[in-house]
Amino acid sequence: MVNFLLPITFFSKNYTNSLAETVTMVAFPVFLVIILLQLYRYPNRLKSIVPSKMAIYLTGFFWIVQLLVMAWSYGKTGETILTTGIIHSGIILAGWTVTVYVAWAVIQLTIITERDERAFLKSGLIGLIFYLLLTVFPQITVTFNLSFFHHYVNEIAHLFERHWRMHANYNFYANGSYVTTEGRVNGFEPEAAFLANLLGVVYLPILIGLTATGQKFWSWTKKKGTDQFLNVVFAFVIIMILFLAKTTTGILTAGIAYLLWAFWANKKLRWTLVWLAVIGVVLLAVAYLKVGVIHNTLNQFLFAKQGTDNRLGGTIALALTFLTHPIFGVGYGFTSYFILQNVPLSTTDNFEFQHVYSQFGYPNLSDFLGWFASFGLIIMIPAIWLLFRLLARTFLVKYRLSQLNLNEEQMAWHRGLIISFITMVVLAAFSSIFVIQVFLWPYLLMFFFYRKHIIRLEEELQQ
Repeated sequence: MVNFLLPITFFSKNYTNSLAETVTMVAFPVFLVIILLQLYRYPNRLKSIVPSKMAIYLTGFFWIVQLLVMAWSYGKTGETILTTGIIHSGIILAGWTVTVYVAWAVIQLTIITERDERAFLKSGLIGLIFYLLLTVFPQITVTFNLSFFHHYVNEIAHLFERHWRMHANYNFYANGSYVTTEGRVNGFEPEAAFLANLLGVVYLPILIGLTATGQKFWSWTKKKGTDQFLNVVFAFVIIMILFLAKTTTGILTAGIAYLLWAFWANKKLRWTLVWLAVIGVVLLAVAYLKVGVIHNTLNQFLFAKQGTDNRLGGTIALALTFLTHPIFGVGYGFTSYFILQNVPLSTTDNFEFQHVYSQFGYPNLSDFLGWFASFGLIIMIPAIWLLFRLLARTFLVKYRLSQLNLNEEQMAWHRGLIISFITMVVLAAFSSIFVIQVFLWPYLLMFFFYRKHIIRLEEELQQ
């Protein structure tokens, strides 16, 4: 069962916008079936998916506060296309709540031993290899104006690509797919930035953890050095794709991930990464000066990025929305109305604002500020406290590992997963400055996977 968990999440297409995205993806019924099968096979595991009293209390508190706040906001906004409405917001929020529970439950029921953990990560990385070969690499050829895969890319996009709601004269997928319309790589995600988040936040930390500890991971290789070489190459392939995705999120994520990789790596690998970085920076600087494509790409998505008015205006408006409703926020699904009340006029003189955002609603273009604006300090402070508490426990376990009677391979495995988890949290926190959607399946699965591993280590330390 564990082998299906991560690979199925690549198929991220949602089949209706009436519910939370995750419950309309193919992964949702698959996970429900896996949960039922696991309970049928191991009835004694039922108690492992019964939430604790604290979890129930916190969820109940969250819902009571949100319903009251959404009711207040609805009374202020009324029925308007600028918000999702109190009933629809409640339905979508219920879907996200179910998603969190299902992701936690499926990890609880399927990943019990270290063997399960290894199978979970191996199947995810193998699935990623096929995803890159069959989906991402053909898309890259299209971005280089090679027409050989043009029809193939459009066909698989028609079957599996997740789309935003589009409007007249504003359609990312008008030519058959995002790639053929926008000239940027997106996998099956709705935009290039979301592919960058998927690769950079979910999968790159796994390879950083494996290579930083130099452990034997793949059963079909004979030597540890071969493993290290393959995993390093795999990590560099992902970093290269983050650049080729032509998105600010991807470029910055690649840079931060590389710094974290060098920080965690052993001495030999660290020096290799430092020298490669120096060589890479020099070559990139020369290419920036001499190669038109590189020059234009770096200017367009990093140094002199244009068309940032809406992101700037939306970010300012979200901050103002939070500052004017700091305790309770404005409720899930209602930020758009308040963004339009607070957005600076100087950022509204563009087609996207005038013909889309002002008429159909302004999306949260910064998830971090969006969470504070939606939920307020009353929800965000406990959430951040719980996350920092888990991180503190993780660092404590990391430094107490020497107390366990472990061989070198087991020690490397535990240290590698801890490094991967911390790296993922840092990259997710950075990406939340923009848009990341952390409640999608791959992020939740990885979070609960790492969390369960930390809890297992804590239990072993107490024995």
